[in-house]
Amino acid sequence: MLRYLSLAGNWFGPLRVFDSLTVRASAAAITAFLAAVFLGPIFIRRMAERRATEDVNKPDARELQELHRKKRGTPTMGGLFLVAAVSLAAFVCCDPSSPLAWVGQFVLLSFAALGFLDDYWKLRGWGRQGLRKRHKFLGEVLLSSLTVGLLIWGASAGWFGMSAPPTGDHEADFIVATSERNLVPPTRLVIPFTKWNEIGPDLGAAYWLFAVLVMVACSNAVNLTDGLDGLATGCTAMVAGCYSILAYIAGNSMLCAFFRIPLVPGAGELFVFGAALFGGLFGFLWHNANPAGVFMGDTGSLALGALLAYLAIATKHELILVVAGGIFVFEALSVILQVAGFRLAGRRLFKIAPFHHHLEYSGWQENHVVVRLWIVGLMLAIVSICLLKMH
Repeated sequence: MLRYLSLAGNWFGPLRVFDSLTVRASAAAITAFLAAVFLGPIFIRRMAERRATEDVNKPDARELQELHRKKRGTPTMGGLFLVAAVSLAAFVCCDPSSPLAWVGQFVLLSFAALGFLDDYWKLRGWGRQGLRKRHKFLGEVLLSSLTVGLLIWGASAGWFGMSAPPTGDHEADFIVATSERNLVPPTRLVIPFTKWNEIGPDLGAAYWLFAVLVMVACSNAVNLTDGLDGLATGCTAMVAGCYSILAYIAGNSMLCAFFRIPLVPGAGELFVFGAALFGGLFGFLWHNANPAGVFMGDTGSLALGALLAYLAIATKHELILVVAGGIFVFEALSVILQVAGFRLAGRRLFKIAPFHHHLEYSGWQENHVVVRLWIVGLMLAIVSICLLKMH
């Protein structure tokens, strides 16, 4: 809504500042941060009164249960106020006419609703593990399919079109011509380190399946990483910051021409959305840092993972997510390898999975595990940005 204030700049010049992406992104980050910080205590108090607390009982891992005994009684479902803070900041600071911002809102709220059902199911005692795995997986696939469908249909409907007749202004015409050369079909897979406009394959209908896989995998990977105080929150903030920068570049025709990456008209609003996510995560970390006063639950982790995947897909940087989100990838891979090793060879590759619990079993203090994985996540995010010019 801040975007509308810039329209009043004709009679009050300073309001034109809200036409700037960087100003609105800064406002989004600050708004989400403050909203999460101030909503947190109210939410935590209410959830404690309702005894909506995390179940730390792990009969199949007695040592882990003992390590986490002090977490008993900590309120859960903190993803509710985190999602509310991010959604509010994005609504206020993003351009209301941006389809990409509205699809982002849909992803955030719909996956949060699915995670809420799972958490609520557990709290009501209708199932120790919440929703059945196949039901949750089906919900993730349906929501992801709808999201990808909206992006592909939106591209064909002209959401991202940039055709324009010559204006006579040589600089403007050059920018438009450069922009049109950098546009790619929505179903094209961009391969890092290559001349994307020559190498990147157009997957056609198969791109739908690929993008759905990315969203489902990322939402579950973040969910698996959410096992220690602040771990998933901090790592997600690193990736959110990375994709905020990528979204800014993807929406700028001159920067896209310089880096030789696809142009996504309107992606600048995802820069604002990503900034809201970045600020909201640090606001949540205010309450989630060790010792955590609240856990995000599936309500937060599923929504955060899906939103990161959406930012990657919408900006045409899907494969970079493997690097930027390397912590999430390895956490999920550790679970897959653990299950496969036990079933195929009858032995476990890790003391326990996911990997952060393996480090706990190896004698690392929880704070050491979290901060060191944050450091690795930050390095991976920096590397992801640096990879832009490697072709």
